Amino acid sequence: MAVKRAQLVISEAGRVSLMTAGISTGWISAWMQSAGFDPAELCALESNAWKGADACQVFIATNDELNDVAGYFSNKPLVTNDVIPLTNPDRDALLRTNENSGVQILLLPTGDIAYQRHLWLTELAGGRPLQPLSVWMGDEGGIKLEPGLRGSLAVAPDGKDVMNEAGLLPEEQLLALLKKRNLKVRFAESCTGGGMSERLSRLPGSSGALDRSWVTYSNQAKQDELGVPKSLINKRGAVSREIVEAMASAGIDKNHACVAVSGIAGPDGGSSEKPVGTVWLAVALPNDKPLVKRYLFPGSRAEIRGRSILAGFSMLVLSLR
Repeated sequence: MAVKRAQLVISEAGRVSLMTAGISTGWISAWMQSAGFDPAELCALESNAWKGADACQVFIATNDELNDVAGYFSNKPLVTNDVIPLTNPDRDALLRTNENSGVQILLLPTGDIAYQRHLWLTELAGGRPLQPLSVWMGDEGGIKLEPGLRGSLAVAPDGKDVMNEAGLLPEEQLLALLKKRNLKVRFAESCTGGGMSERLSRLPGSSGALDRSWVTYSNQAKQDELGVPKSLINKRGAVSREIVEAMASAGIDKNHACVAVSGIAGPDGGSSEKPVGTVWLAVALPNDKPLVKRYLFPGSRAEIRGRSILAGFSMLVLSLR
């Protein structure tokens, strides 16, 4: 299959919708590459720079905005004008194909388009199987999916722990593995402030695997909610191996795994011993000793928190496989 040029056209409302769902344009572009397209050029719908482009175009916008786009293309030649039914929420996407060039125009309404991507990606690929898309934690090589996460249609670089080769979001893979192992997960979160449970809960069907989350931001909360000894906190500090291990151990039982996190997201609060970006994570499975790792993440406060969530998911995924 010949690789085809692609353009991703997003309105401001479409961009807000993606951000709310936690989906980056890097993910959308990577999924399109798995369907046989070049890396997508990004274009704002409001700029009108997309008009006249000789490329497959994927529009993400509100229904009213897409109606205007459809009006622009209404007098252009086409072979097919296929409706792609989407669910959750109930709405349709529209795929047009130019009869002269074979160029495709896909109109995607805002909504859960990421979690229904197999429907519209398969149509873009002409029914052909999607290419494998490896996903791993890192900042080098491959396609930038989001801060701290990379992907590649080729073999992943040596030394990388590949999470999956199906282009799955970390939360999608985690949900599938938990259901396969007949487990639910609990999160004991400090520096991420509930971000782990929030990210997993974005998925349809997450209630089948997500049990609860403790946001134990203060030392007192760690004592009250998870039973972490005050003497241990005083001795080792809240950001330490011993504390996250105790937090994770408090959250498990025979039916539940637990991920615990404590770190310094900044921009203040660091020291020479524990600089900003220091994050401890622990993953505990039933009847197993917790797996504990220390990370030193770069970036802003938001990026450090986001990378911490990814690292926790990655550790649990690799433990469950």
